[in-house]
Amino acid sequence: MLKPRKKITKRQIKEDPLVTYYFKTLDFMKQHSQKITIGIIVVLVVIFIAVLMAKSKQSAELDASEQLVKANIQLSNQQTQDAINILLSLVDNYSGTKNAAKGVYLLGKAYYQKGEYDKAQIYFEKYIDDYGDDPILASGAYTGLGASLEQQGKYFEAANYYEKGAKKYPDNFNAPQQLMDAGRCYTRANQISRAKECYQLVVDKYGDSGLKNDAELYLAKLNG
Repeated sequence: MLKPRKKITKRQIKEDPLVTYYFKTLDFMKQHSQKITIGIIVVLVVIFIAVLMAKSKQSAELDASEQLVKANIQLSNQQTQDAINILLSLVDNYSGTKNAAKGVYLLGKAYYQKGEYDKAQIYFEKYIDDYGDDPILASGAYTGLGASLEQQGKYFEAANYYEKGAKKYPDNFNAPQQLMDAGRCYTRANQISRAKECYQLVVDKYGDSGLKNDAELYLAKLNG
């Protein structure tokens, strides 16, 4: 015969760990309902602000991208001052965006194109010091900075930056040309030994660059 099922008493229910935990949790929530509600609201507000900030940043990047495209078009059309005006506004209004960093680089390029080499120097330096996370643009900024200094007759400083660019980004396609430029400026600054080092590096490391013969020719002249 089947034995009659035992009736579970209230005491046994209370002694069950899960049931006990449930009632304790319920009591805790009743006692601290206001604090819990405030905590939930705070979390929701934080999430809401984070979403807004993400959307705002995305919107800023898109707006900055549009301005960058406009500036590039103006530069292509030789409307240099118009490009500069757009870029100055971009850098000022969208600081912190990736496109603002590109804007700084393009400002250096635009001022160089306009022949204002001192201002070009400022923005190429700014890109190197504050940004420089894009190897291609950073290498270009070293070249731009070297060229800006060279145009101002600051040959030793120019050579230094050409050489730094080549040595910091040795795998960049522009590295051998930077060394050639460094050699030329060191020669004009009467730093012959350093000029030889740059030309020799082109011969030793960049034999396939198409600049080896030129480097050997300059070495021969300096050694003559």
